[in-house]
Amino acid sequence: MNRTASFLLIFFLGNYCLGLVTTSVERPAVYTITLKITGIRNKSGRIQLQVYRDQKNYANQTPLKVYHISKKDVKDHYLIYKLSGFSPGTYGLALLDDEDSDSKMGYGLLMPKEGFGFSDYYHTGWSNPKFDDFKFDLHADKSIKIQIRYL
Repeated sequence: MNRTASFLLIFFLGNYCLGLVTTSVERPAVYTITLKITGIRNKSGRIQLQVYRDQKNYANQTPLKVYHISKKDVKDHYLIYKLSGFSPGTYGLALLDDEDSDSKMGYGLLMPKEGFGFSDYYHTGWSNPKFDDFKFDLHADKSIKIQIRYL
């Protein structure tokens, strides 16, 4: 075999093997959730957003992650916010309009004084919703709407 043929054989075999290595070592998929939070009544305090993965964690109030979102960019009673770095799976978002920034729901006469909301679900009942009411599957970038309810 002449030198040129040997070089080409080694070159193509090397690139083929390199291709096998690089395609088998892929980065895990990560996605972005774009939130549109509507019905915000004022710019006092902050938005507290809790991310849940299942009913058990939601019932025990042990979120996967908690975000504290500034309300300084609220315009016409809504806010757009992006969450990134999510792996594929099932999620549910629970929101508190934490107007006094104390990280808990404020009550007056047994009724919530602050607003609340859930991912793509407007809760009208008097008890907490089930995780299944507001869960969603994430397998690509996704837009979610949360409409805040005040009582």
